[in-house]
Amino acid sequence: MLPAPRHEPLGDGPFHRAHAAFTEVDRFDWDALGEGVDDARARELGRRSFILRALDEQRSLRAFTELLGELCEAGAPIDVIGTLTRVVRDEAQHVDLCDRVVKRLGGWDAGAPEPRWVRSDARQPLSRRILTTVLGSLCVGETVSVHMIKAVRENASDRVTHDVLTQLLKDESFHSRFGWWWLEAMPLDDADRAWGQRYVARLLPSLAQELTPKPAKRPFAANPFGNASAEARTAAFADALYGTILPGFDRAGLDASTIWSEVRPAA
Repeated sequence: MLPAPRHEPLGDGPFHRAHAAFTEVDRFDWDALGEGVDDARARELGRRSFILRALDEQRSLRAFTELLGELCEAGAPIDVIGTLTRVVRDEAQHVDLCDRVVKRLGGWDAGAPEPRWVRSDARQPLSRRILTTVLGSLCVGETVSVHMIKAVRENASDRVTHDVLTQLLKDESFHSRFGWWWLEAMPLDDADRAWGQRYVARLLPSLAQELTPKPAKRPFAANPFGNASAEARTAAFADALYGTILPGFDRAGLDASTIWSEVRPAA
């Protein structure tokens, strides 16, 4: 099988030592991952799920690296920039962790798709580009990710995979909080609030689709490398939406609950 299609590590050397010292990638017992799991289908499903997770982490690494540059350009407070630097570091760590799980379960193949890249729209003013990433990728994306990883981890009986998912969960929770901290610390002016409301009005209909029940293709079976039933995923998404996203946007003056009442799926 082919190596990871991007971000393949150099291996031993000064970059590896610096990366390992700056992250926690070497604290996991990688040789023990998958021990005692002989079911080929379970291993393959685990490999595929971590390929998709690795692609999501690559996408986040790209998006938050770009956000870091934009905050530097905008002259953001240095403590905000320093805090976001941790988010970028975490995403680099997540790419590495997911890549290692994929390789332990069989490796990458030629069919691995390109990540669904999220890029800043250079046609928009800098402040709007920053606000788009904060609202869409941090407040929504990372908040949903927290709840989804938590649901998937419930079935991760493989000890090392459970530890990896716990690390991802811890970091994604911090990333979500960064977005909400930003909204609290940077109150929106009238123009940005109006624009933010229009953005939320475009965003929420796509989120409504996630709450629409989807028929299962086959009976659910727990996977030792982590998975969740369709019902568990829907419940996790609802927890993120109703518990954090809508009330958080409301507090920022974006009237998300009013907008949601018009687009939410019928009970």
